[in-house]
Amino acid sequence: MKTVITSQAIKLQEVRPMSATITISPSEIRQIFQPRTSSASRFWELAQKANNLAVIIEDRWEKIPAETQELLKVFAYAFMEPPQGIKERLLKFVGLFSLAMALPWIVLKGELDSFVAYINAFNRLINAILSGVEREDIAYQKTLSEALEQTFAELETIEAMTAEEACERIRAISYQALEEL
Repeated sequence: MKTVITSQAIKLQEVRPMSATITISPSEIRQIFQPRTSSASRFWELAQKANNLAVIIEDRWEKIPAETQELLKVFAYAFMEPPQGIKERLLKFVGLFSLAMALPWIVLKGELDSFVAYINAFNRLINAILSGVEREDIAYQKTLSEALEQTFAELETIEAMTAEEACERIRAISYQALEEL
């Protein structure tokens, strides 16, 4: 995997017999994280780019240069962190308000499917980045493994759970392990 970072774009190239190149400009990265479009084809295009980037991150996080990894982490954490000051809260409110105003227009124009695809791709991208960060953090992996082992040791005394309850319990264990770091 070869990554080229210029002031114009981030270019990820896979060097193999069947090579693939994805070029994402800074404005497209911003659009992935803060869409300002109502074009169905643009939502589909951004969803495809976000999914492609997520696939690369999921498969080859370790091969992505440290500078690019850091940039991706900044985007993911910026999205996840709650607003701290009044300015950030106001900007978040304005963003949510504009989304609330745009959503009926998106539905009326028949672009709901492309918008949902975009949202799903965006979430997949965030999860791929966070998974990559978690995979490289040995302390996190150790803490999570210990928490899971403890949970499975206690499993005999716990009632049967549904798949949804099990997922929620594993998610809670993961959050607890992360807090212990």
